[in-house]
Amino acid sequence: MSVYIDRKYLLLMSSRLDRFSQKKEDLYNFRCPICGDSKKNTLKARGYVHRKANDYYYMCHNCGVSTTFGNFLKSIDETMYRQYTLDRYKDGENGHSNYKKPKFVLSGPKPTERLIKQTKIPLPTISDLPEDHDAKKYVLSRKIPSKYFGEIFYSDNIEQFLRENYPDAEVNFNDSDRRIVLFHTDEEDNVSYIVGRSIEPQASKRYVKVKVTDGEKIFGLNRVDKSKTIYVVEGQFDSFFLCNAVAAGNSNLVGVAEKFSKENVVLVYDNEPRNKDLNKLISRAINAGYSVSLFPEAITQKDINEMVLNGYTPVQLAEIIKRNTYSGLKAKLVYSSWKKC
Repeated sequence: MSVYIDRKYLLLMSSRLDRFSQKKEDLYNFRCPICGDSKKNTLKARGYVHRKANDYYYMCHNCGVSTTFGNFLKSIDETMYRQYTLDRYKDGENGHSNYKKPKFVLSGPKPTERLIKQTKIPLPTISDLPEDHDAKKYVLSRKIPSKYFGEIFYSDNIEQFLRENYPDAEVNFNDSDRRIVLFHTDEEDNVSYIVGRSIEPQASKRYVKVKVTDGEKIFGLNRVDKSKTIYVVEGQFDSFFLCNAVAAGNSNLVGVAEKFSKENVVLVYDNEPRNKDLNKLISRAINAGYSVSLFPEAITQKDINEMVLNGYTPVQLAEIIKRNTYSGLKAKLVYSSWKKC
């Protein structure tokens, strides 16, 4: 777990490190902020952060400084170093590390062992990653608004991350793919469900999903406003393009909608009128009294994210969804002509 925290804080401060770049996995290079590096040649970068066992270390080939990443961070930003130390040792001293447990007095209630606040997740967010990182390039390729980058995480090895941080979760797969990691949370921002989306082109599993607790399995619940219309969509990425939207992570939108007032919810299913299983779910939702949005025939893309990639703006989609939302008898009539099977 410690190496993830080291990497997280290195990436957090990367924008302050001149000529920062990642040379290869767990090897980063930049101009040494301690000695200033070469004053004659501003292109030279002789400071390196590298991995040894489960820790990061810093070394400069100009001034000869060689120290732990923690000491390096402390010399640059003591405020960030204090938070780093707390994060690294919130579970106690690591017997396999050369660091010592800090003697800080923490106020407030101790978090439970299984419900971990999203803000304490020891993974870098997309915001933390450099522009040329594959995970960031993937998220940018999906045109996800940058304001959500802090809610999207990245892991080099999701299986290891889960076993180290959620030992009670049922991890029944072997997976070392690099993955985008999304966290379903309850209204208090406690993690209940984790999804990993591979960025490897040849991944055997595009998605892996793990239940952490019996909490609500809803993506985006922590930021929804119940006093406004709530849009329930299938895909987590889709939810980033609509205001006040949550995602089910599958086609069971009613299962999510049941957590809210029925009069305040609109179900936005994927645009797949030839999908028999999906059609059954839509029919049941209409019969149960829910409002559903059915995309017009002129739209051929299968989901919201694909529509955005094909030129639709979030504002346009919001208007299309609003104009094509139905309930009751009207929903039944529109649905009967919408479905193709």
